[in-house]
Amino acid sequence: MRTSIISAFTAVSLLALLTACGSGDPSYTVRTDRNKDGSAIAHLTLPDATDEEAEAAVREYAGTINGSEWVTIMISDDSGPEGKLMCSATWMKDAQAAQKWGGRFKSETWPGLDVRCPHGGRGGSDPAVGR
Repeated sequence: MRTSIISAFTAVSLLALLTACGSGDPSYTVRTDRNKDGSAIAHLTLPDATDEEAEAAVREYAGTINGSEWVTIMISDDSGPEGKLMCSATWMKDAQAAQKWGGRFKSETWPGLDVRCPHGGRGGSDPAVGR
């Protein structure tokens, strides 16, 4: 009986450890402002993030977008007025949405994502949104 309890405890401990190790993605909070015209602005907050973590969060979030045609994504290191804008991105649902919103957004695959990290730099379009 004692061996079973020790084995069960060990298995649960290892599972918890592996789950914690596997969740290396930065956690961020999201506030989304949806507009009636099919567009939205997503404000992501990721305290103490590196530029690489911020870009990864933008790409991860982009993989979850549903119900909008065009989303502007902004990520900062703090939700307060002192927060530093780290990355910005434009997500577009498809070619028809791109035409509707001015026709300047180009992508080889849809949905399309143009990420700029650090903010203002050119991260480029990513056909593998959310990967």
